[in-house]
Amino acid sequence: MKIDKKLLPIKGHYFLFNAGTAPLVPYLSTYARQLGFTSATVGLIYTVLPIFGLIAKPLFGVIADKFKLQKPIFILFQIVTIVSFSAIYVIPGENTEDPSVQLECGDGATFLRSCYQDPSSVNQCTKGELEALVGTSRCNMSCEMDSPKMWQTVCEHWHIPQYCYSETDNIQYTTEIDSVGYNDDNCINLFTNKVALDGYDYTPRCHIGQGYLDLEQPCIMNCTDPKLMAAILGERPTMTCVNGKLSFRVCSEIARALRNTFNGPHYDQCQVSCDLDKSAPWRLMEICESWGADAADTCHPKTRLGAEFPRNLSFVGTILLSSVLIETECANVQLHNIKMPDGSIHYPNCLDKAAYVAGIEIFRPKCQIQCDNSTINVWFQSASDSHNNTTQYTRQFWFFFLLMIISWIGQAVVVTFADAICFNLLGTRVPLFGKQRLWGSVGWGIFSLLTGTLIDWFSEGAYKDYTVAFILMFVFMCGDVIVSAFIKTESTRISVNILVDVGTLLSSVPTFVFMLWTIAVGLCTGLLWQFLFWLIEDIYGCDNSDYVKTLQGLASAIQTFCGEIPFMFASGHILNKLGHINTMSLVLFAFGVRFILYSYLTNAWWLLPIEMLQGVTIGMFYPTMASYANAVSPPGTETTVQGLVGAVFEGVGTSLGSFIGGRMYESYGGPNTFRWFGIGSLVCCAVHVFLQCLIKDKVRHAEMTKAYTIMHHERSYEPTYILEEMTDMNTED
Repeated sequence: MKIDKKLLPIKGHYFLFNAGTAPLVPYLSTYARQLGFTSATVGLIYTVLPIFGLIAKPLFGVIADKFKLQKPIFILFQIVTIVSFSAIYVIPGENTEDPSVQLECGDGATFLRSCYQDPSSVNQCTKGELEALVGTSRCNMSCEMDSPKMWQTVCEHWHIPQYCYSETDNIQYTTEIDSVGYNDDNCINLFTNKVALDGYDYTPRCHIGQGYLDLEQPCIMNCTDPKLMAAILGERPTMTCVNGKLSFRVCSEIARALRNTFNGPHYDQCQVSCDLDKSAPWRLMEICESWGADAADTCHPKTRLGAEFPRNLSFVGTILLSSVLIETECANVQLHNIKMPDGSIHYPNCLDKAAYVAGIEIFRPKCQIQCDNSTINVWFQSASDSHNNTTQYTRQFWFFFLLMIISWIGQAVVVTFADAICFNLLGTRVPLFGKQRLWGSVGWGIFSLLTGTLIDWFSEGAYKDYTVAFILMFVFMCGDVIVSAFIKTESTRISVNILVDVGTLLSSVPTFVFMLWTIAVGLCTGLLWQFLFWLIEDIYGCDNSDYVKTLQGLASAIQTFCGEIPFMFASGHILNKLGHINTMSLVLFAFGVRFILYSYLTNAWWLLPIEMLQGVTIGMFYPTMASYANAVSPPGTETTVQGLVGAVFEGVGTSLGSFIGGRMYESYGGPNTFRWFGIGSLVCCAVHVFLQCLIKDKVRHAEMTKAYTIMHHERSYEPTYILEEMTDMNTED
């Protein structure tokens, strides 16, 4: 078999260009979804993009035909595409704060609470993943401590006294002595069951052992009972803890002498003033916590004179993922322990609301948080974002939109010029066009599948990492630039007046119907390109979302290898047998069947056999559109006409399909949108058949098909023959 070396570079371009765009282009709509854009916003983006293609294709087509710059412009816009796609990856995110949660008390423990603004905005996939989490996660947290009451909880209940009480060196209160006890060391213990601190009455419990240290602080006592005063005289009783009760130990000769005089219960009231060591603030913390004296002014946190409380408390928290409790729009997860910057570990106990009515007012700080678990981070971030009533049109959106416009223009010009260059290289061998372009399908099929699998491989959960897609794009697109430099083009004859010749062509009724058909197919293609992967994700649901990109890649591979490649390979033969007109009707019919089948899917994997219809809908559409446009182009206007037809297809057809599809998807959901588009395609098919029957000069169509057949079988006619035949038929009418 003889290899035409002149065609090898164009084959290489089709393969490398599609291998470079396949890792990114089909996933850009879902990438935009992950950035937070709604279906209406994505639809709007893809509505505007083809309009720029509508302008760019014929504009640069005219420039190329006029100044014979097909190859330089062709390579230039490949580079433009590479730069714009690469820039999308480095788009700066919004200057948003880390996600926030609220700390709340419950059953003596501290919980992180994160709520969406309303139930409708809840990320259902993340909700399901949260409920299945086990183990622990470490989170960097910074909590707003905007009141002393919050510091009070931290100091007392989290046992972090170094942030509080640094200037408290004395505590004064009134106590009621209810009994007197004796020790073997000849000391007496004065037990109390009631204290009054800053106007509040408390039961003075205390802790000893299990990590707690005894208070052991000297006090001055002034009691009303003479015997007690005689026992205390000249001594400073030590405030201590005995069997969980607060007591005052007195050891003196007088106390030992009077010990037998205290028989049975003994009730007396004493004024107590105890010294506290400022270097050990835990003593006051222990008193306030065990007494439950949160309301007392003495227990309110105090800083050094002239100093203010820190506005934030930063620490590393360990959360128990197995404790996640999902409410309607809220998630609660227990904060197990915290590690302070000094390395100390504390357990954040929390005041029980039932034990102290003001508990809800004491401790509900807002905390910025970042965890080492992606699932819980997604929930926290999404819940926080739902409260930000900001527009979709952020700085990130405009960067994304601008780069998408530039990349779309680059792709549009490259695709159009590639087809024109390919026809130029083929000359009269037009039927071989499909066999050249199928190499693009090979590249697309292989690397869309590979990319989907790799994205799932390098991602965790529902959040996907698209880094590998951008890397593959860059490598293959750079290779495409190198290969395209070896393409040898031969300019066709230049039309004396391109615009007049093209205008004459468009004035014919068959060409007008052809343009309407192109728009109808563009409507369907716009929905297919932008929202098929959305439909897959919605049908796929939240279970096993680790493989959704693999499924999307498989869909692209089947579209290519079981659809586009076989039909592009046989496109010349099929067009010879059916003719352009019948093939146009067949494409619309196939789109209708395909979309209606989509709309009834309940299992996303059943989409794969439907994708074989890609061969008819896309595999036959491109050869039909390109060869028809090339065949009817006046000499010297080939690039211009190809650009014009491509611009109508994308600038009008896919633009409207994206806009209408985005609005309908948001309002009615994916299945209903595809069902109505499918019905519309079948209606367009019937209308197309009807219009062809009404066209009076339908004989001219037969002549065009005949000329196309002779052209690629006998190679004795040029495309101008078809135009002349059409002109002759017009004069006969």
